[in-house]
Amino acid sequence: MKYEVKEGIAWITLDRVHRLNAFDEESWKLLGDYVRKANLDAEVKVVILTGEGRAFSSGDDIFSMLELKDADDAKRFFETLYYAVESLIELEKPLICAVNGLAYGGGCEILLFCDVVVAHKDSKFSIPEAKLGLIPPMAISVGHKYWGRAVNRLAITADEITAEEAKQIGIVDYIAENVVSKAEEIAKRIMSSVDLNSVKVIKKWSKADKERVRSAIMELALLSLTKSAKDRMGAFKDRHRSR
Repeated sequence: MKYEVKEGIAWITLDRVHRLNAFDEESWKLLGDYVRKANLDAEVKVVILTGEGRAFSSGDDIFSMLELKDADDAKRFFETLYYAVESLIELEKPLICAVNGLAYGGGCEILLFCDVVVAHKDSKFSIPEAKLGLIPPMAISVGHKYWGRAVNRLAITADEITAEEAKQIGIVDYIAENVVSKAEEIAKRIMSSVDLNSVKVIKKWSKADKERVRSAIMELALLSLTKSAKDRMGAFKDRHRSR
């Protein structure tokens, strides 16, 4: 994961390209660290989160989750996931997500905590955890507040949707050919015209219920150890390893 500050903008770039920017434990920890770093840096006015390659993020790394052997392993992994999510919820500065490709599972769910989402026209979105015997914790705990009843359809059917449909639902705000340029344009417009003290107060009043999110994440931790989930994740691993 890359972190760089340029002209008041903190750029956080997901770069596990070989895993479609899936989050293993280390990645969740780095995301939490970098978002907190940006929040404390007076030079940073806006944060932009994006990905390298053909994915924004494919969510949790299923290969890593399969290695969780017991409750202690699961608790450590998912507490680290929550550490990252909490940093996004508590961020006092504008957060713009530049979705450069697919956004699946947790990679789609973290968009709930972005203030502005810019997506490439060919981006795809899905919340497919139920296919693996799992749940999408952020979507089911606070997603209805932001995306409405479509959350249930997406979580239960595991359907993939286009950027255009994601925009209609409210997952995406802008569709652009060059998402990085569009995100930077929006960031500069915010910095030049908006009082960031006002932004801080706006975000305080609109932020997600983090305890509700944490409870759902801990339920996911328990589900990740069930035989059904292990079997389904194992089949997923076998399919993708053979490609």
